[in-house]
Amino acid sequence: MVATGEDGVTAAAARSRSPDWKTMVRSDNCLARIGAGVAIGGAVGGAVGACYGTFEAFRYRIPGLLKIRYIGQTTVGSAAIFGLFLGAGSLIHCGKSY
Repeated sequence: MVATGEDGVTAAAARSRSPDWKTMVRSDNCLARIGAGVAIGGAVGGAVGACYGTFEAFRYRIPGLLKIRYIGQTTVGSAAIFGLFLGAGSLIHCGKSY
């Protein structure tokens, strides 16, 4: 029978842990935060870009199927920029410890 501690980890496994396992968990958490920032920024940017692109396409009276192309370009461009900046903000914020 193997003796385990309160957290369910065996004594041998607890001894073999590297001393930097907390920083590894923090870096994984940081990557998750950056990924979430990029995803949320992309979603918000895509929604704003779709609304703005639709408004601009009708405002400038872009003909036919070019409207769809224009709306798509503004949606993707806006999503990329918002995602980039929200991801960068998450990266900057991730380095701070409070």
